[in-house]
This record gives sequence, structure tokens and C-alpha cells, in this order.
Amino acid sequence: MDGSPNSIPPELLTTNRESVIAIEPMTRELIESIPEFEGFIDFLKTHQLDCPVWKVLGGSPAKYLKLKEMIVRLSLSNTATDVIIEQVKNHLQSVLSDALNKNVLNSSSFSQAIIQVFREKKTIKISKAELKAMGFLLDYPNKVFREVKALDDWFIEPATSAVSLIITENVQDGAGVRELLEKLFKEASEKGK
Repeated sequence: MDGSPNSIPPELLTTNRESVIAIEPMTRELIESIPEFEGFIDFLKTHQLDCPVWKVLGGSPAKYLKLKEMIVRLSLSNTATDVIIEQVKNHLQSVLSDALNKNVLNSSSFSQAIIQVFREKKTIKISKAELKAMGFLLDYPNKVFREVKALDDWFIEPATSAVSLIITENVQDGAGVRELLEKLFKEASEKGK
């Protein structure tokens, strides 16, 4: 069976018959070093799109590939560069909107309570033991949070970079998504100066 850890009940991973191959998100440097992404990454960097794309898509090469395919499709149809840039921004807005509407707002009351803890603590990672001491347990399947092991401890963190942004930036609605996206591009523009 292939599945993300946040969608598989933990008891399936404790049968002693399972073979678990954990595939963690890639670092930005590793994604940017993928030979097939070279021209695509150059395009993002040239137009100061690389930082916002990284912050929204995170370390998932599949998400980068989807965006690259969109850009290639537009380029092959001789679409103007400014239109392609706008489509990249629209794509990122769509990813953030989905993270808000399909994941965060659509989550269980248990996950909603944990989201509040994350927002109050202004953090992106909480130990599983600390959450349990507060009376919280992660329910499954869960598209908002995932469990990760670091050293000898287990932590709960947002399942994706987009969900992490929605939680940490306290985004509540579509207007909040647009404001967040504007903030990401403003930061990238100021960094590029």
C-alpha cells in the first residue's frame, strides 16, 4: 500500500509485517538541483518567483513538476511572460486556497483545536507528548497534520508547506489568502533588490 503517513492509521504501521519507506520532503537546494528543473528554476529566479513558490509548495518535487508542466504548456503556446507569471501566482493562490478550504476548514474538531494551539504558540512543530498532556490526540486520516520523528521524540507538524502558511499566518478566508500571497511576493521583491 502506498499512502501518506498522515492518512494511514498508525496501527497499520505496527504489525511487524510492514515495510515502511519514508520519503521526506526535499530541501530547496535538492529540488533546485534536479537537472530536469534547471530551466524552470531559472525562470522562477529571473522573475523573483522562486521564494514564494518554495514557501507554498515546499519540498515536494511532484508539486514543482505540476507547476513546471503548466509553464511549459503556456510557453509552447507562445503565451507572454507576464501572463505566465500571473498564472504562476494564480496557481499558488489555488494551492493556498485548497489548503485553507479543503484541509484546515474541512478538518475535524480535534484538528481545529490543535490548529488553535499552533496559532497561540506561534509554532510549526509541537511534541506529541506535549499535545497529549494538553488532552489532544491526532485523529486519522488527517490532511492538516502529520507525525514526524526527530531523534527520540515524535512531533506533530503541518502536513504541507501551504497548510503551515495558512496556520502560522492565521489565514481565515479568501481575502486572507490573497493578502498572504501579496506578502510573499512583496518579500521576494524586496529581497531581490
